[in-house]
This record gives sequence, structure tokens and C-alpha cells, in this order.
Amino acid sequence: MVGRTRGKRRRRVEDLSSASLSKLIGEIKKFERKYGRGFNEFKSYLDEKRASAEELTDGFIWEQYVNELRRRSASGRLELSVDDALEFTEVFTPARLEVMGLLARKGEATVSDIARSLGRPVGSISEMLKILESKGIVRSEKRGKRKIYSLLIKEILIRIG
Repeated sequence: MVGRTRGKRRRRVEDLSSASLSKLIGEIKKFERKYGRGFNEFKSYLDEKRASAEELTDGFIWEQYVNELRRRSASGRLELSVDDALEFTEVFTPARLEVMGLLARKGEATVSDIARSLGRPVGSISEMLKILESKGIVRSEKRGKRKIYSLLIKEILIRIG
């Protein structure tokens, strides 16, 4: 929500708990298009440079959408309407489903572990994991110099009608 105060733009935090998944994903995608990177990359970018007021404001709002998406996926179950499922078409590719399946079996793994197990290039697996992480499907955790990935979603339900 945006309001005006003495000629300046002011943004209020929106209650996202009842927002549709399509809205959350749509807003996240707007920020990804605007800044040409995912949320985690954007946050790193902000930490490395002096950010403008607009970048700081966008970062705060973007984080609210990302956190709500992560909160919903923390239950281990992702419920999608048919319309929401269309937003996830880039996630539900055979290769990404294969990565998700491997993480479901192993529990956790590094990019190189996944690449070796699936016989795919590390760069390809890394890109897949970035997409899966941005959608709240997987999470990463730094352990020393290694980044360990684990699956957040154990069940995906698509509601028809």
C-alpha cells in the first residue's frame, strides 16, 4: 500500500497472510525483473554498496513477500490452485523435479553432490537451485565454505476447482 505524506511517498507494510500465492509470486517476479536478479543476490548487492532510498524501500517490501512465501512453505506442504500452479511452470521441469527428488531422498546435499549424482554440470544445478530457493521450495545453509541445500516442501497439492 502506498500513501502520500508531504509530497513524499510512504509505504506501509501489507498483511500478506491472506494474499494469494499468485499475488506473492507476481510481486516477487516484478522485483526480479526490475533489478535483474533474485532476492538473495539483491540482498548481497545491497550489503556491498550504498543503496538508494528506492532500493532500500524495494528491498524491504520484496523481503516481506519472500518471507511470506517462505513461511507458507515451512509447513512442508505447498497448496496451489490451478492458476497458482501456472506460476510454478518454471519449477516443475523434469530436471528440477529430479533435483527435488534427490534432495527428498538424501535430506541435504551440496551443489557438487547433486551434480555428481545426477550427472549434470554444476552450473546447471546451481541455477536450478537458485530458482527453487526463490520459490521457497529449497533452502540453503552455509556450513564453513560449503552451501548445503535441503528441501522445504515435501508435498505439493494442486487444487482443481
